Amino acid sequence: MEVQEPFDLALTVRSHGWYDLAPWRWDEQGAVLSRPIALASGRVAVAEVTRAARGLAFRAFARGRLGAAEARETRDALATCLALDEDLAPFRARAEALERERSAGRADLPDLRWALERGAGRLLRSPTVFEDAVKTLCTTNCSWALTRVMVERLCGSLGGEGPQGARAFPSAEAMAGRSEAFYREAIRAGYRAPYLLALARDVAAGALDLEGLRRSALPTAEILRRLRAVRGFGPYAAEHLLRLLGRHDHLALDSWTRAKLARLRGTRRVPSDRTVRRWFAPYGRWAGLAMWLEVTADWHGDRPSWP
Repeated sequence: MEVQEPFDLALTVRSHGWYDLAPWRWDEQGAVLSRPIALASGRVAVAEVTRAARGLAFRAFARGRLGAAEARETRDALATCLALDEDLAPFRARAEALERERSAGRADLPDLRWALERGAGRLLRSPTVFEDAVKTLCTTNCSWALTRVMVERLCGSLGGEGPQGARAFPSAEAMAGRSEAFYREAIRAGYRAPYLLALARDVAAGALDLEGLRRSALPTAEILRRLRAVRGFGPYAAEHLLRLLGRHDHLALDSWTRAKLARLRGTRRVPSDRTVRRWFAPYGRWAGLAMWLEVTADWHGDRPSWP
């Protein structure tokens, strides 16, 4: 697979926490990213990608031989996950211009030289917006350990089985067929149980077209309005999902990002949301991406620092 240089696979994989959730697998030492993917044929293939001399090396396998169309589907899904179709040239141009201002003495701008040098900005996402939406719900108001448990149980209970027992992320139809009690008791979803069930049933019935949002020409404000109308999606969840759709106009602020910004900026108190928006306003429609790159910069050094 071809990539726009500069491109750092490990940096893209660890751009946020999704790689640590089922059904992803990241081999840090071998620099191999893999996951099972449910195909349109009903089969489950396992896809792997690693860095090559030119671009990325891709491999896929399933129970029985993969057809050419299935192999293309698997490769295209992985390209979507790595956001290879996202054009970051406008962001880079804006960040480079603002970096010159920062170097000239503008102290309110973040130092994004590392991101420009390494090609940061692509965020790992799921093959489907539905999966991203479910996982976003599973991150709200809980520890990361509980998020991992919920997602692992969803895959283990409802995901299609592939080679070597690998379980794909479940489809909306598979999730829609279960009860609210199942999500409370078996998945340990707590208050999220009715939201997960409603999301799955709306998507399975065609009442909610999440997949159409990925390449929608609608303005960000309209997409945000539609996401906020989904049960369980408050400001953070909706703006986080926007980020995974390649829309970075909003900041998706939560308690962790606010506290991290306060520490990085040396403020005595956690800054107000209005103040944070003012800090990143110069980046325009890339404000959320610039903020995310500032708060996660220490994840990508020689000794990664994780939240």
